[in-house]
Amino acid sequence: MDEMGEEAPNPAPEFSLTAPTDVVCDACVGRKRKAEQACLECLASYCEPHLELHNSLHGGKRHKLVEATERLQAKTCPEHGKLLEVFCRTDQRCICYLCITDTHRTHDVIAIEVEVAEKKIQLDTLHRKTSERIQTREKAEEDLRQAVVAFKTSTEEAVVKNDRLFSELITCMEKMQRVVKDLILAQKEAVIKEAEELIEGVQENISGLKRRDAELQHLKQLSQEHNNIHFLQSAYSISPLKKIIRPPVLLLHPYCSFQPTTDAISELLKKLNLICQWRFITISERVKNTGIISSPLPRTRQELLQYATKLTLDPNTLHDNIRLSANDTLLTAVRESEYYLTHAEKFERRQQALCKEGLRGSPRYWEVKCGTRGAWVSIAISYKGIRKSGKQAPLFGRCPSSWALRNYGVSCEFWHDNKKTDVRSSSICSRIGVYVDHGAGVLAFYNVSDSTRLIHKVQTKFSEPVYAGFGLAGIGSQIQLCDLDSQD
Repeated sequence: MDEMGEEAPNPAPEFSLTAPTDVVCDACVGRKRKAEQACLECLASYCEPHLELHNSLHGGKRHKLVEATERLQAKTCPEHGKLLEVFCRTDQRCICYLCITDTHRTHDVIAIEVEVAEKKIQLDTLHRKTSERIQTREKAEEDLRQAVVAFKTSTEEAVVKNDRLFSELITCMEKMQRVVKDLILAQKEAVIKEAEELIEGVQENISGLKRRDAELQHLKQLSQEHNNIHFLQSAYSISPLKKIIRPPVLLLHPYCSFQPTTDAISELLKKLNLICQWRFITISERVKNTGIISSPLPRTRQELLQYATKLTLDPNTLHDNIRLSANDTLLTAVRESEYYLTHAEKFERRQQALCKEGLRGSPRYWEVKCGTRGAWVSIAISYKGIRKSGKQAPLFGRCPSSWALRNYGVSCEFWHDNKKTDVRSSSICSRIGVYVDHGAGVLAFYNVSDSTRLIHKVQTKFSEPVYAGFGLAGIGSQIQLCDLDSQD
């Protein structure tokens, strides 16, 4: 007997379940058959025989039938046994209409179809964004893989070139060693030959002098024998009118050994060692700064302060219309010249100044206060060799060898190679931080007046050490180096 009180028909093979995903008939007892349709009123699914029985029993009532796609229990409210047709956004769950008047009375509810439609839109948007992110990540992965391959290739090429260049250097030094050795041996042969010839001449001179001495000794003997006639006749043979043997002129050379040569080679070795040590530092820094992934730019002032460096203004570079004060940290544009001593590094045309420290290698960071008086101030970095005199002497940023942020207060301009980039700031830039990663070629300016906000970032390539520089315009314009140790 089935749940309707009727004897269930014998199961036919064609009604047997054929897949685990099929919906089973709720009316079948024992062996379940595949359900064909479901009744939303009875909340049950029926196979074809039981569906005919259901329709005959409820023929007068219009029960809504749908395709049997899943168990209706999953669509039924466990509290009221009604179909779940409403979605509660407050609790994020499906409910029936009776739940609205019960536990979900004050909640935000909406028809399931509406929520499904919105969720589908959200799902499509999320799917699109996810796909875009996947594509971005896949491209980043591919770029990274290509970078790794290129980096490996570059490494192999660098090792080969390194070996070749050092071999050439060693060969050059060995050639110089042979040349110096040949010079020393050739000089030895020439000097010894000359000395031996001189010795031979000296020996001949000594022999002549000894013969003359013997003659003089003989005359001296004759003078003691009181035979004046014989003495005078003998003395006539050695009179001054005859040829006199003159000794060769011998002067001792101040460098009678190769010690000065050895000293010169030793001095060369010391200089080469110094050059090698200095260059090795440069080489080491460049090796360390070679990579695939660069470090992220600091975002907070605390991160920036890890790279804080102390700078010192170079008085030899000061323009005459800049006054240096406040423990040599404050620059002020003045009307009357200060008349500093003339120096090769002095800015003669532009009201500018440089610091003493050459910056290279690891990241560096410093801050400056900008005075409110005057037209503008320039915060810059520059190569030491920037032109400082003559009509062609540029402002910072107006040449390839300098980079400058010109601050007008609220607005800023960035200049490099005489090209301007307008920069907007949401507040007055009274205190500006400068971050330089020489190895990575990164220059960044921050507004640190009240909070830390990036003003402008530049990606470039530095070919030599850079120096912090400052420019002033307008009487009273000021820039002051901040002491980060005191956290003023």
